[in-house]
Amino acid sequence: MNAPQTKADLIDQLGQAQRDVAAVVESLTTAQFNSSSEGWSAAGYLKHLLLSVKPFVRAFQFPADQLERRFGLAQRPSMTYAELAAAYDARLAEGIKAEDYDKVLPTEFRMPEGVEDEQAYLLQSWNESNARLLETISGWQEADLDRYQLPHPALGVLTLREMLFFTLHHNTLHGRDIKEAGSSVNA
Repeated sequence: MNAPQTKADLIDQLGQAQRDVAAVVESLTTAQFNSSSEGWSAAGYLKHLLLSVKPFVRAFQFPADQLERRFGLAQRPSMTYAELAAAYDARLAEGIKAEDYDKVLPTEFRMPEGVEDEQAYLLQSWNESNARLLETISGWQEADLDRYQLPHPALGVLTLREMLFFTLHHNTLHGRDIKEAGSSVNA
């Protein structure tokens, strides 16, 4: 993966990360999806990704003037993808983890009543959430990605571009976790 720079790069690479995660989830048996030898299951990681992406999609749908009123305008240039990934990885190395933020824990994911196939439901939710994110990104101007900002619980206030970099990095990291969690369980 080349480091994304433009909105088009981000749309392309976020779309690829979404497809990669979906392909892994589709390849797992129900037992592989729901079990793990240690840590979170593949289902847990996918719930975590959904809990991380959905609020960002909602925030990205706010009109620019509302974002400006709530969070101000960026007073510095956006970090590069590599800088953002390094900053997040440094926070992970310091010991920060999802368990420090209740709202993104898999146990916080509320499954609607009547869902018979949790794996299919979560996969559909993943695909739909990412489709909405990509559609929403398309409505923003390139320069606005560096002008408007949002708070990130572990990294502080980030520009919209940086939030997209984070989302790509986070989805990629946990996409690997989903694959590892699923493969650690015998089919």
